[in-house]
Amino acid sequence: MFGTTQDDFSSAGYKRHRVHAESSAPLTEREQELERIRDDESKVAEAPTMDSRRSHARAVYPLHEDAKRAIREFASGTVNFVLLTIDSQKETVNVEYAGSVQSHDEMKQRVPQNVPSYALYWFDGSTRMFVYSCPSSSSVRERMVYSTFRHGFTECVRDLGVEFDIRMEVDDPEELSAEALESEVSSRLVKPVVAQPKFKRPVPPNRRPRTTPS
Repeated sequence: MFGTTQDDFSSAGYKRHRVHAESSAPLTEREQELERIRDDESKVAEAPTMDSRRSHARAVYPLHEDAKRAIREFASGTVNFVLLTIDSQKETVNVEYAGSVQSHDEMKQRVPQNVPSYALYWFDGSTRMFVYSCPSSSSVRERMVYSTFRHGFTECVRDLGVEFDIRMEVDDPEELSAEALESEVSSRLVKPVVAQPKFKRPVPPNRRPRTTPS
C-alpha cells in the first residue's frame, strides 16, 4: 500500500485502498484468507468504547461471562478442566466445557480434532496446565487468530486467579496422551539437586586437635 499523505494510512484510507484493490483484480482464495486475518487484527487495534478495552489492548477478544465464571471455578478447584474457543464473528472467547474429567484420556477426548482451542487442566490435582491445541487441519485464519491472542488470553486468565505451572502446545490432540502429559510435567518440574555436604574426617581417638602456640 502506497500513500502521499498521513490520511492515506488511516483506517479510512486503508478501506479506500481495499475498495480500489478489490475492484482492480479478483483476489485468490489465499489472498482473501489473508485479508480476513488483517480485518481481525485491525478490529483488535481499533479499541472499542465498551469495557472490553483492556482485553483488546492485550490483543485478545473479551471473555464471555460464562468463560470467566468457569475460569474462576477452575482457580478454586471446583472443576479440573475448562475448554475455551474463539468466536471470531461475535469477537468473544467462549467456554465449551467446564467440569471434572476422570482421566487424562477423557481430557484428551474433549479437545476438538479440527479446530484450535485453549484448555485449562489440573494435572493430578496439583499442577495447573495451559494447553494450546492447533490442529494442522484447521484453517490458516483460525491458526493466526489463536496464535495472536494466546498471550493476551493467558494474561486475562491470570487476572482471574490462575497461574500456570506448565504451558503446552500441540498440533494434534492425540499428542495429549497420559504418557506425554506425565513426561511434560516431569521434565518441566524437575526438583533441583541439593548439594551434599562435604565429608569431614573424624578426629582419631586419644588425639587432641592441633593448636597453635599463643
